[in-house]
Amino acid sequence: MEGTALHIHPHLSISVDGKPVTVPANIGIDVQRGGMSALHTHDTSGILHVESAKIEPFMLGQLFTEWGVALHDRQVGGYVDGERNDRVTVFVDGKRTSTPLPTIRLQDHQDIAIVITTAGTTPTAPAPFDWSAAG
Repeated sequence: MEGTALHIHPHLSISVDGKPVTVPANIGIDVQRGGMSALHTHDTSGILHVESAKIEPFMLGQLFTEWGVALHDRQVGGYVDGERNDRVTVFVDGKRTSTPLPTIRLQDHQDIAIVITTAGTTPTAPAPFDWSAAG
């Protein structure tokens, strides 16, 4: 399925205590059946593909639903901001945001970074994604 009305590519990075977490290839793709969700990944680069036959908003929460990983206002998988010394911070295009994670609206060439640290550690945005190297 190739998006005829909407075709955008945001980028997602996730880190836990400075270590990158891989965003898997083939989220939203059923290889056995040959089906593909409008929101999917092809590889482990963190580039998200939104290819839709109609123009409508796509949110970060939709990707995590396809991935099968819990995503709530301040929770990513088993990491919950304020619990067990976890701190979840989100940066969009290098700027900290307080927008609830599931409702971050995906935009073309947007750079979303979820930074999970231990409380007391100052979270910092990663270097911007290099779109020129993405091909």
